[in-house]
Amino acid sequence: MAEFYCGCSDLPHERRKFYQIATAIEHRVGLFSPPKARVLKSWAEEAAQAKSTMRTIWVAWQAFTHRPGDIRKGFGLKLLPGESSANLGHFQNTAENKRVWARIKEQAVNVGASRILLETSANFTPSDVNKRALASFVHDWAEVPENMRLVWHPAGFWEREEAAQIAKDLNMVLAIDPLVDEREALPDMDESYFQMLGRHGLLDSYSDDDLACILNAAAHFDDVTVIFRTRDSLGDARRLLKLSENYVPSDDFEFDDEEFDDEDEDFDEDDDIE
Repeated sequence: MAEFYCGCSDLPHERRKFYQIATAIEHRVGLFSPPKARVLKSWAEEAAQAKSTMRTIWVAWQAFTHRPGDIRKGFGLKLLPGESSANLGHFQNTAENKRVWARIKEQAVNVGASRILLETSANFTPSDVNKRALASFVHDWAEVPENMRLVWHPAGFWEREEAAQIAKDLNMVLAIDPLVDEREALPDMDESYFQMLGRHGLLDSYSDDDLACILNAAAHFDDVTVIFRTRDSLGDARRLLKLSENYVPSDDFEFDDEEFDDEDEDFDEDDDIE
């Protein structure tokens, strides 16, 4: 692994400790209730003072990635006169979506992000219409800043093989959990993004053997970001980073290279999150 970053979602209360340990931060607050620019810029300043180089990931607003009926909380978009909620979400080429996407990119720049994570819901199915919309978005109007890259985490019925090929064709990074089924082949890509929600269910922690498996999976890529969303996410990140210091690939560890198998409370956008 030429590049290896590890951290957790959203800033913990013990920020000083976090910035002494972690090397990645995934701002999931962007998914629900994006803060004002001055708050994001203050977070970027904090990250710049971290002990190690910090990779910052901004999670795109649900108002862009989801259809309105799929948004569970923090909708937060005030429609302008003449706009329709039907034109939001699922990468539709509409004025409403373009306006929201411009806000997302601005938020990502303000927080110092080098990755924007697009989490699509289960209702963004692998249909031809959705595939064309995603490809059109990336090719025609995403206009991602030069120092950023898109990460895609598809929920629902997407097969990993197909999602990986689409991500590769569009020069996106695919977000996966490499331990969901260790018989699945890993994507043939230069970079990967591991979202670790727990070995045996949401928030469950990982054993040292689990962490070794994560490192073995990470060794297949040139660039890896590992984000823990567990009960002790910072502790898991600290343990994985410690293990990575003396990591030696396991000779008996092997993924199958033959086959792949393989998510409404309104928010006032003028509110602050401190």
